[in-house]
Amino acid sequence: MKDTRIVFGVGCTWWDNIQKVSKYKNGQLPCCPHCNGLLLEMKNEDEWFYCIDKYEAAGNSGYRKMVEWSRGKCFPNYGILEMFYREEKIKNNG
Repeated sequence: MKDTRIVFGVGCTWWDNIQKVSKYKNGQLPCCPHCNGLLLEMKNEDEWFYCIDKYEAAGNSGYRKMVEWSRGKCFPNYGILEMFYREEKIKNNG
């Protein structure tokens, strides 16, 4: 049976499926493959996007598209992620 967990950074913005994690120095704890930060998890992508969509519906228009774009990318915080996302949109006339 395939492991469908989605993992996401505690101290960074990285998120993806569990198969893409790195292992922390001790070889046991999953961590961000870019910054080695610790991760939290959700049981699957549906649960992940349910939370994302709920946040967007609370007045944060465009949040899901930004999060989708950021999959697999590591930024130290959401302010920096948003800055790079906006730059990418401008560069691509979008």
